[in-house]
Amino acid sequence: MTAGCGGLARARVDNLGTVIFLLFLAGLGVGGIVVPASTVATILCDKTTFATVTAFTIAIRIAGGAVGYAIYFNTFVRQLVPLLKATLGEACVKAGITDPKIIEEVIRLTGASLVGEIRNLPGIDEAKWETLVAAGQRAYADAYPYVFYISIIFGVLSIGASYAVGDISSHITDEIPREYP
Repeated sequence: MTAGCGGLARARVDNLGTVIFLLFLAGLGVGGIVVPASTVATILCDKTTFATVTAFTIAIRIAGGAVGYAIYFNTFVRQLVPLLKATLGEACVKAGITDPKIIEEVIRLTGASLVGEIRNLPGIDEAKWETLVAAGQRAYADAYPYVFYISIIFGVLSIGASYAVGDISSHITDEIPREYP
C-alpha cells in the first residue's frame, strides 16, 4: 500500500499506464491491510463481544478515513491554490486575457472543477479554453504529489507501529463457536 500510494506521486497527465499499475498496487495493498486486520480482530475477540469488536473496527476505519481525508484535502488545497494562480495567471496572459476579473474567474472556475463554464467568459474562444484547461490540469497534477507524500508518511508510521504488535499465536485456536450458524 505504501509503495503504491507513494508511487502515485510520480503520476503525470501523460503516464496513464504507470498510474493504472500504481492504483492497482495501492488498492491491493489497502485491501490487504483492511480486510485481514478486521478478520484478525474478530477472530481474537471473545465470542460475547463479536458484534462490539466488529462495530469498533468499522468505527476506527470511518474515523481514520475522516482524519486522513481532512489531512489530504488541506494539503492538496494548500498546494493547488498558489499553483492555479501562477499557472492559470500566466496562461491567461499568454492567451491575451489581461482583465484581472476574468483571470480571477478562470482560476475560481478551475478550482471548482467547472471548466466548462470558462467558455462563457468574455474573450474566451475554443483555442483559449483548451489552453486554459491544459494549464489547470498541469496545476492539479503538480499539486497531487504532496498528497501522496503524506500517504508515504502514514505508511511508514503504520509499518513502524506493526512492529509494536506482539505475538498473537496464543489467541488463535481451533475452537469453532457453536452459537453461530
